[in-house]
Amino acid sequence: MSLKFDEWYQGKHGYSPFPWQLSLAERVLAGQPPESISTPTASGKTAIIAAWHYAVEIGAKVPTRLIYIVDRRLIVDSVTEYAEKIGCTVIKMRGGVTIDDSWMLNPHEPVVIVSTVDQAGSRLLWRGYGVSPKSAPIHAALIGNDAMIVLDEAHISTPFAETLKQIMNLRPPSILPWHVVTMTATPVTDDRTMTLSAKDYAHPVLKKRLASKKIVKLVKPSDEQFLSTMVKEANLLMADVKGVVAVVCNTTKHARAIFAKLPGEKILLTGRVRPADKDEILNQYLPQMLSGSRGRGRQPLFVVATQTIEVGADLDFDALVTQNAPIDALQQRFGRLDRLGELQACQGAIVYLDLGKDQDCKVYGKKILKSTWSWLKKIQHGKGKNKRVDFGVLAIKKAIEASSPPMREISLPFPLSHTDLRCLRQTMPSVDMDISPWLHGDDKDNITVQVVWREDLPCETEQWVEIVQAAPPVMAEAMPCPIYEVVRWLGRRSVVVGDRVVRGDSIRGGCMIVIPTRYGGYDEWGWMPQKCDPVKDLGNQVGAKFRLVGAGEDSDIPELLKEANAPFVKPLITFYPAGVIVTETPRRKRSGDEVALSDHLDNVFEVAKNFSADEAVRQAARLHDIGKQDPRFQTMLGACSTPLAKSNHISPWAAKVARSMSGLPKGWRHEVASVSMLSDEVSDLLKYLVGTHHGYNRSVLSISGDFALWHKAGGSDWGSMTCRLNEEYGAWQLAYLEAMVRLADWVQSKSEE
Repeated sequence: MSLKFDEWYQGKHGYSPFPWQLSLAERVLAGQPPESISTPTASGKTAIIAAWHYAVEIGAKVPTRLIYIVDRRLIVDSVTEYAEKIGCTVIKMRGGVTIDDSWMLNPHEPVVIVSTVDQAGSRLLWRGYGVSPKSAPIHAALIGNDAMIVLDEAHISTPFAETLKQIMNLRPPSILPWHVVTMTATPVTDDRTMTLSAKDYAHPVLKKRLASKKIVKLVKPSDEQFLSTMVKEANLLMADVKGVVAVVCNTTKHARAIFAKLPGEKILLTGRVRPADKDEILNQYLPQMLSGSRGRGRQPLFVVATQTIEVGADLDFDALVTQNAPIDALQQRFGRLDRLGELQACQGAIVYLDLGKDQDCKVYGKKILKSTWSWLKKIQHGKGKNKRVDFGVLAIKKAIEASSPPMREISLPFPLSHTDLRCLRQTMPSVDMDISPWLHGDDKDNITVQVVWREDLPCETEQWVEIVQAAPPVMAEAMPCPIYEVVRWLGRRSVVVGDRVVRGDSIRGGCMIVIPTRYGGYDEWGWMPQKCDPVKDLGNQVGAKFRLVGAGEDSDIPELLKEANAPFVKPLITFYPAGVIVTETPRRKRSGDEVALSDHLDNVFEVAKNFSADEAVRQAARLHDIGKQDPRFQTMLGACSTPLAKSNHISPWAAKVARSMSGLPKGWRHEVASVSMLSDEVSDLLKYLVGTHHGYNRSVLSISGDFALWHKAGGSDWGSMTCRLNEEYGAWQLAYLEAMVRLADWVQSKSEE
């Protein structure tokens, strides 16, 4: 490619990059991205995706994967849309969507993964949410190697940011690149942080945004008048702007109360709403709130929200009223006011609530709220009733430089030690580890559960599990909510958790519970525990769909699916008198034809050569299934003369009968047999890669129902061997070598179906 970055950027966006974005692209191209980026709202931080994508297109040596992490669903969606717009291959990982894992089958294909902290962080720590324990090491390998981790809005994800730093310190040197870049609109000043330059402040577009005046008055009513004052200030601003007025509260409780009192057109945005419901709300109202929509004309609209409104989303309000909050939160909130500087002067209000002993203060804490209010009063300008604070980007920056505001205490994660890593890499432990402190810190008040309402649960609980398992819940119908609120609301009422029915007061954080719709607790705007009316069941709306499509043996299946408006649905190619059942994710496919063992090993070796230059990986691919030569295993597969890697058993029942007749002991595994057949001279790494190619034996070697086989495979030394290998290569780097063997096997096996 002959285009320079600024020319390429202009072609993709229709306008030139800012000076700081040019500098960022230079550092990304050089393989030295900044450790952190601190630029104001609306300065274009997503340009880091453009810089990486440009580097990929011109063949520069940059990480294969860009993992863009931000802890807000709305921003995940907007960043995904941006990355797709400039031509990236994008995978979205967040609650409420089906996560496509097909990107894993080609570890060298450049891809942008846009994710929440929970989804990416859990995968990095070998405990991927929604990922099987056997697949967890592959997810950890691909997130933890050959990747640039970009943590946006890092100020709301401080514990995870600290965890990423600890991981960087624990990793030994590696050939594969792994960078961590934290980004925030909250001012940071240190030598490792990229900020705006003098050229940026002089840039006509940025200057307009940064210099916009946001004149804010401070209002301190009595505690009893807090809600009415918030409503009053919002109404006054609406009378002035007749546009989109945001009203931001620190708690859902206050947001609900204010929402009920406001007149006219209004919406409520909180974190305690089902993703499918939130998507419906945003689809209707988001176009009126986005940057650039002011020129098309706006109708009066109140947007009542909690701190979910603070970060990332490209929202642009005409006026804003907010409850008092720490300075970084206030900066984020006012960053959504006149985002592009189109108004050049706008108004807002901060309303103080003095939290007493009985007030719910789990969000920020009383001390920081009081000290921030005192600081705001000190930086006011004007006299008497005309005193105001300018929350424009440049104005508040100068105020902070002149007098440092109080900062809230950071919830730090537990230290991540080598001992922790030894436990985490055991993906099938007898007692599992709770990884939430490394993702969100030791903040028990923010531990959540997912709540799903179902209409088909009868009064008697005996069949609840069976009913739920017949149509498993999905994230799109699950409402996140702090566990303490849910437990308090449920009391002793019954809920479904996994394959059990338990009492509501016994649930644990992080779980998904299913309850009858008759319990109530929800309305069209989200969580409302005092509401007793039945809740709408979204299971049929967001769950998997099945359709019968008429077809015969001579039918053109792709054309049939095209006519049925289902071009991406794969059919089960089995013909029944009643028709073809079309399902998005078949529970079980037919096994296909027999596959000779020698052919399978040769072909996996060829795939592995494309995946890795490491000789141990290639040899492990060639040797991983040699244990299948055991005559008993071949009897199970129904082999005659040529050893097979795969039989053509057409049902689980047939496979079960074949195994019972083979003479193989219960628990026998061919990976252990493969290791036992390796030469004594082969390296420990080769033994490990062969032994772990199905996700087992990562810490100890399975006895496999055959102690002699286990002993021959080195079972007694296996645990110490895996420790030595992890120390030598590093936990994530060793997982990557393991993943290359397994993915080569996956790709070849898929082609054999």
